[in-house]
Amino acid sequence: MEVLKVVELFSGIGAFRQALSNLKIEHDVVAFSDIDKYAVEAYRAIHNDYISQNLGDISRVKVLPQCDLLTYGFPCQDISVAGKGKGIAEGTRSGLLFEVERLIKVSHMLGILPKYLVLENVKALTQKKHRQQFDEWLKKLESLGYTNYWQVLNAKDYGIPQNRERVFVI
Repeated sequence: MEVLKVVELFSGIGAFRQALSNLKIEHDVVAFSDIDKYAVEAYRAIHNDYISQNLGDISRVKVLPQCDLLTYGFPCQDISVAGKGKGIAEGTRSGLLFEVERLIKVSHMLGILPKYLVLENVKALTQKKHRQQFDEWLKKLESLGYTNYWQVLNAKDYGIPQNRERVFVI
């Protein structure tokens, strides 16, 4: 079996990478992206990875490295019920999703579109206030040839000691 090549955008401490390890899915992180120096330091220490390239600020990335799986848990501050409620808009933290769109489109033009995408974000993305933007995002992905499956999952149902609902899109 081939090793899954992974790029993690908005990597934080590498939760997606840890999930792949927990599931014993052979993978190689070819690059990750985070701007928080403490998150990057923790990422490298937790995963004992001082080799993978940190792409840094997503708005400055010109092209994604070729990969099989692209993960992205973009900032939720503007869609979270605890946040500002501005939605996914240019100039907002949650608007960084547009940078993901740009990079996916570049990959499509270059013929190196990732086979799989995994999005994680707050449940509010699927609710009335932001549902239109969520549906528009899914349509954009479909226009690039992706088939989307999504579900809201709660961390407490998976052995995590907190009540934390998140939407996942594969």
